[in-house]
Amino acid sequence: MVEKRFIVVTDNETRFNELSDALKSVGTAVWLHWNTDLLSQLVGSLGTDIVFIDFIGDNAEKAAELTRSLLVVYPRLWVVGFSHRADSALILDAMRSGARDFIELQSPIDSLRTVKGILEQSPALPAQSTGKLVTMLGARPGIGTTTAAMHLSLLLKQEYLPEHPILLLDFGYPSNDAALYLDTKVAFNFCDAVRSLRRFDQALLNTAFAHHKSGLAIMSLPQNLAELRDITPTDTMTMLSLLKSYFKVVVVDLGGFAGLDLLLYTLGISDHVELVCEQSLPSVFSARQMLISLRERGYDTDRIGMLTGKHDSRIDMTPGQIAENLQIRLDGSLPQRTEKMIACANIGKPLLEVAPNDPYLNVLRAIATTLTGETGVRNPAQQASVLRKMFS
Repeated sequence: MVEKRFIVVTDNETRFNELSDALKSVGTAVWLHWNTDLLSQLVGSLGTDIVFIDFIGDNAEKAAELTRSLLVVYPRLWVVGFSHRADSALILDAMRSGARDFIELQSPIDSLRTVKGILEQSPALPAQSTGKLVTMLGARPGIGTTTAAMHLSLLLKQEYLPEHPILLLDFGYPSNDAALYLDTKVAFNFCDAVRSLRRFDQALLNTAFAHHKSGLAIMSLPQNLAELRDITPTDTMTMLSLLKSYFKVVVVDLGGFAGLDLLLYTLGISDHVELVCEQSLPSVFSARQMLISLRERGYDTDRIGMLTGKHDSRIDMTPGQIAENLQIRLDGSLPQRTEKMIACANIGKPLLEVAPNDPYLNVLRAIATTLTGETGVRNPAQQASVLRKMFS
């Protein structure tokens, strides 16, 4: 059996010895101080399985920077942050920088158990570039966040990145609405995926994940949200990071979802965030309260853009005024399409299939173009529809 090799980055000998003792029964640990160039060389020469980086106290900021620098060179490396005791903010910082897991240094027995768990559960990452994670927020149910997330996912899959895997995480409330609108049954949920971390691979993705007829993969939360209590913050972050490795784009619908911790973990590794807000006082109030909570928890809300949901130009409260009130940028306005969306839902077809040139979809196409840096290519049927409209 090939011996596993680890690199432990810390300037504290006691911490290295503590972690090295926990690792000695499963492999050999190499001690390294803070040296990015040497670390990159060692990873390549040693064939390292895992790099452990010290996030204790004042080390947190430089540890995050070191993690980011290392992953530029080795994007599929398994980096694990460690500390004596870690709160969710520290775990979030580590995961945001690219760490795949996080452990607390406790007793040698507990540390060994934790390390063995990582070795058993940490799946081999696929040989492809890390994808993007896009989060669609909505502070209240019923304002159109799920509809926007669903159609953005379909546009990415059908027009922009048809040859690449795209995933919709249907985490909105009421639960499983996106899957219902797409007439797709989802049996394998997010908690199931977390419990399958040790055997997560392309075969599981192909067989267990639900797929819409377009090829879009869909995963929902469990019907019983109490199951979320059984998965740790680290498991959640590991799963989200892993999904980014298997999919070109992951779109997360968090419309009306009230779990602030899951929301923070998702935002922590999101590459693009949009907040959907209606032109109504209750919607603006709820959005403002959500943003205040995020700011109090240390999240930089300057990263969030706003989409006006169900926009009606006859309403005095303009999108610009709402964005200014919320102190976030305005990225677009989704026009009112209530009747048409209800009709689509009743026949189990998305708007993209019924009316592919609707102005609602053009707003989302602008977002998709920003995400991918390219113009979408319609399929032949859609091209024919466009030509008929042009020459009729």
